[in-house]
Amino acid sequence: MEWLGVIALRAIVVVVCLTTLLPPVRVGFWPVRLCDFLRLQTAGLALLGALLGGWLYYAQRTVEPLIGLTICAAIAIWQFRFVLPYTRCWRKQIPPAVHGSGGGVRVAVVNLKFDNSQKAEVLQQLRELDLDLLLLIEIDQAWQSALSPLEERYPYRTGVVREEGLGLMLWSRLPLHNPQTRYLVTPNRASIFTDIHWQRPSDSAISATSDVLRFVGVHPLPPGLPDEVNGGRHDSRVRDAELMLVAKHISQSPSGQWVVTGDFNDVAWSHTTRMFQRLSGLVDPRVGRGLYNTYHAQHPWLRFPIDQVFLSPGARLHHIDRVRPCGSDHFAIVTEFSFVGQEPAPLAEQAEDRQEAEEMIDEGREQAVAES
Repeated sequence: MEWLGVIALRAIVVVVCLTTLLPPVRVGFWPVRLCDFLRLQTAGLALLGALLGGWLYYAQRTVEPLIGLTICAAIAIWQFRFVLPYTRCWRKQIPPAVHGSGGGVRVAVVNLKFDNSQKAEVLQQLRELDLDLLLLIEIDQAWQSALSPLEERYPYRTGVVREEGLGLMLWSRLPLHNPQTRYLVTPNRASIFTDIHWQRPSDSAISATSDVLRFVGVHPLPPGLPDEVNGGRHDSRVRDAELMLVAKHISQSPSGQWVVTGDFNDVAWSHTTRMFQRLSGLVDPRVGRGLYNTYHAQHPWLRFPIDQVFLSPGARLHHIDRVRPCGSDHFAIVTEFSFVGQEPAPLAEQAEDRQEAEEMIDEGREQAVAES
């Protein structure tokens, strides 16, 4: 029985070493980038390896299990450090709103899943959420028809309705100003940019102040998605370029009140998303509160926080939660927030970030042309 344990320990050591050593390699090859997603799973597997190594060392008193135990324990600690900020052990990036300060803006990012047949159930769920802003991902003509009873509630709409998971729409109760649908890297992946006027309750609770909320909705190309034109699978450089372009756009107006949300097809702790935060100066409501994993809804052991909401410093959080739309493979993220002013960004931009971002943009555009 012990020899099976030794083989299992060796296999675990190889796997956790690979999934730990590959993410720092700056390539777009999707299996390498997938290792960025697997931080929590790698940490769990490494912890299991450490326990197995401890049992084998107790039974055999040989060097090999002790080495395996040491390697696995070190990797478990290393991987958990990426996830730790998304627990209650960490200081919150966005403070909670003051009790009694009035309501904020309620926004949800909902990946409908274009081939989802449970449209009536999702319609009822969206009715009950009572949102101000509703970002609908993978919306096609069938979904637009199914959700048409909500159009009176959300009279302001912008974006694009497309088939095969490429639709992206913002439905809003609040007036939209200068809404634009942009194709930043590829002609198939839309992003939404718009200003939104909303009423911020004043300190006196007698009058309200009108603020401009600057909104960006995204759904970049997933790495590893099958390339139906050229065969094979897409790598991550197209996605990375889009996120860097959004961060660059935000950095040009650092005093704005921004909300950037969508299905990033990237995890919160990846190098790309962390650099997105540093360049944009935005903050993450999940830090200090929880992971809020959103994908895959049907597989609890393979869930990642890829549907995300980032806000400007000065935001205050009223509420954040997950809701599972019936039939979707994503959980929806529902966030209620308000702003009390502008504060310094908690993550300072590193000297090499801008140069690396420009390189990522160039590489992503070249890759998009090659895949077109």
